[in-house]
Amino acid sequence: MDTDSIKSNIKRFFSNPNTLTFLFVIALIIVIYLIYNFMVSRAISPVNIPYANQLLTSNTKITKDVVGNVKISGSFATSSGEGLIQNQRLAIDKYVAKGYQIPKNSFFYKEALASETESNTTAFTNIPDGYTIFRLDVDFHKTYGNSMMPNNYIDLYFKAKDDDGSLIYGLFIKSIKIYKVVDKDGVDVFSYSDASGEKEPEPKYLYFEVPDSEHDLLRKAQLIKSNGIEIIPVPRNNEYSENPEPTSIASEAIKEFILSRTQDYGDN
Repeated sequence: MDTDSIKSNIKRFFSNPNTLTFLFVIALIIVIYLIYNFMVSRAISPVNIPYANQLLTSNTKITKDVVGNVKISGSFATSSGEGLIQNQRLAIDKYVAKGYQIPKNSFFYKEALASETESNTTAFTNIPDGYTIFRLDVDFHKTYGNSMMPNNYIDLYFKAKDDDGSLIYGLFIKSIKIYKVVDKDGVDVFSYSDASGEKEPEPKYLYFEVPDSEHDLLRKAQLIKSNGIEIIPVPRNNEYSENPEPTSIASEAIKEFILSRTQDYGDN
């Protein structure tokens, strides 16, 4: 068969509508197969995803030792949304955002992370004018089993010994608002979740919003090293918090006792 005959047969073959339809179908099948194979491979191929190997609470810095890696299917990673962190470098040295916690064995998501600058933004920026933050040392028992919560109004009692050894005890400051409760590491006690399976931290400090005059008196009481002075928080009922009275000093006698043992060195 000469060359012209071969060319003629080829031309006739490709000009046949049935042939073109057949070739188109074959090409389409190949394309569909390649796309399907790519999608299946992507779905079943495991990818490494970082996770928290322990409970991380609000404002906690995420360090390398608290991050683990686990292989999951690509389809699960895709279905988890765009916020899923898929590279541990994007989580390490970040902080848990305020108001968030990351339970043990949970993945990291963008909305639950914050930069160091965002994390270090002071938590006391919305304190009213004329008020100062006061910190009181407490423990689990002094907070009545961790029942004192932010925005509760409580009373502070005063306990000490007079110079002759007589006991001084009584209501010192009434209607004082709790700002927050933290453990020894400064972690908000109430950011922990009962469902996490982790033991809740013991409260170490109560923070109060205190009028400047009361703050000055409380600080002086804390600085007195003698007389066995103790400031005792005492909870009240819901009505007390829902309809609070102004924070005020309840005992002039206790006030005078504190002032008699301190001295101001202001400008004269």
